[in-house]
Amino acid sequence: MMVPRILFVHGAAADARLWQPVIAALPADWQAEAITLTYFGEEAWPDDGGGFGTLLHAREVCEMAALMGGDVHVVGWSYSVHVVLQALLDAPALFASALLYEAALGQYVIDDAEREAFNKDAGSVFGAVGAVLAKDGTQAAVRQLVGSAFTALAPSRQAMYLANHRMMPLLMGAGEPPSKIGPDLLAKIETPVLVAMGADTRPAFAIPSRALASALPQGELDVITGADHFLPETCPPLFAAVVEEWIERQAQSGR
Repeated sequence: MMVPRILFVHGAAADARLWQPVIAALPADWQAEAITLTYFGEEAWPDDGGGFGTLLHAREVCEMAALMGGDVHVVGWSYSVHVVLQALLDAPALFASALLYEAALGQYVIDDAEREAFNKDAGSVFGAVGAVLAKDGTQAAVRQLVGSAFTALAPSRQAMYLANHRMMPLLMGAGEPPSKIGPDLLAKIETPVLVAMGADTRPAFAIPSRALASALPQGELDVITGADHFLPETCPPLFAAVVEEWIERQAQSGR
């Protein structure tokens, strides 16, 4: 098959460095790039953070995909799932496919009972982050967001997450609200999309992931045994294998 172009987009409290172990586990001749979105990483901000949000970050993803030459397979995780969806709506011709790991927004959920369950669990997850942010500051909020997995990370990985602490208030409401991408807009996305999730993930991520896969015209769902929300961080080789298998299937389909 032709050498695939893959663009990795990080989640919250992270940057392009997040994907280094995953990219290292992919075939060496594949063109794999990772982007650091504005307000993430350690670079100076262009303003006070008011531009933080889906529209800006989707534009950056599209610009990067164009620089790579188009026909890009884009991979997003958690926060960036919504960003990638916006990019697929804004510039579908740039993307060959998308792999989205664990959605985190309730916009995709149409069933009332599932939405109630999502709201309850998401409120628990992100309510705790907000409380820690208000009481103990941005670095403590990063630790709360990553959760129990944080203490098991290598010091260099902990440092990468903590280096992104400045964006936590933006994530928690100081930036722009996420763009509205409900089932009506999802139905317009013709790009092949694999929505992957861990079998052991919590409802705040499982419910919107399943709903998203169902709402996309060419959506598929992959439930990964033994995995949870932090699979890309805690087991890069397994996540790379999921990416590789998906892209090889797209090549066999002529994409």
